[in-house]
Amino acid sequence: MPFLLLFALCLGSSPYLAPDSVQTRLLHPESYADMIDRKGLDSHIRFLSDSSLQGRETGTAGGSAATIYIAGKFLEYGLVPLGTGNPQHHNTTFIQGFACPAGQRGRNVIGWLPAGKQSDEYIVVSAHYDHLGMIGGNFYPGADSNASGVSSLLSLVQVFSTLQKEGYRAERNIIFVAYDAKEFSMTGARIFALSLGIPANQIILNMNLDLLGTSLEPPGAALDYLLILGAGTVSSDIVRSLNNNNSFFNLGLDLDYSFYNSPGFADIFFTMTEQSILAQMGVPSLLITSGLNDHTYKPSDTPQIIDLPVLEKRVRWLFFTLWDLAYR
Repeated sequence: MPFLLLFALCLGSSPYLAPDSVQTRLLHPESYADMIDRKGLDSHIRFLSDSSLQGRETGTAGGSAATIYIAGKFLEYGLVPLGTGNPQHHNTTFIQGFACPAGQRGRNVIGWLPAGKQSDEYIVVSAHYDHLGMIGGNFYPGADSNASGVSSLLSLVQVFSTLQKEGYRAERNIIFVAYDAKEFSMTGARIFALSLGIPANQIILNMNLDLLGTSLEPPGAALDYLLILGAGTVSSDIVRSLNNNNSFFNLGLDLDYSFYNSPGFADIFFTMTEQSILAQMGVPSLLITSGLNDHTYKPSDTPQIIDLPVLEKRVRWLFFTLWDLAYR
């Protein structure tokens, strides 16, 4: 039986008046952004890229260990399965099992945080957690690809769940999904999209996090950069939010939408990552990445290549932007 998780949350560019029981209290997102720190990000990355998980290949014991870790964090932080409180769904666990074309057993991990008031609008935040495993006796850790994206997703889950526990509920639902089987034709993302049961026009945005942890391939002089693909699929309001939250909170990221001024390569890279599946269904979708580098898909993709200060800044930007989109 498919097994889903979901999470709702977002950001703002000034102090916010939160809804419902806390509507008289001003909410300062900066104080919650401090929960996102390099120590927590590093901890998730090191666990997922540890040799004991043997590269997290789909259908292996190491892949299952990663599944259990992510689902455990969803539960610990306070997400609920997608069927909880949602009459459109009947999933009572976080795990969505499926078969890959070659016979491997994959498992998506899905949870959500429902909006404070009933809403038919959703934001999907996603990252794949599988990697190459062991090839020819060589261990492929996959620290950047894509333990960095999953670590970022888990950090967002933690901070938004804390907000909900303290009475700050979003205006829109947010789903968090950790995909399996990216390396098997993105089967996990395809299964998620086919079984979701939410009309495409009710999903205002999918933000997919992949290869998010390095500062090795900047588009310009700044190492504090972020590559954003798919801006043409989203509204001008969303693009404005991406830029405004970077400047308002003085993050100073170099947000690049051109992918090294190579539109052809940008299109190829976009279609090779999971947000393209929802984009094909008409969902506004963005790929958030620090780009390919000399360690991608190599045994040298270890925690040592992660730029933790820059990753921390990127995840805080994600938090502010998601807050803006979910709470306004």
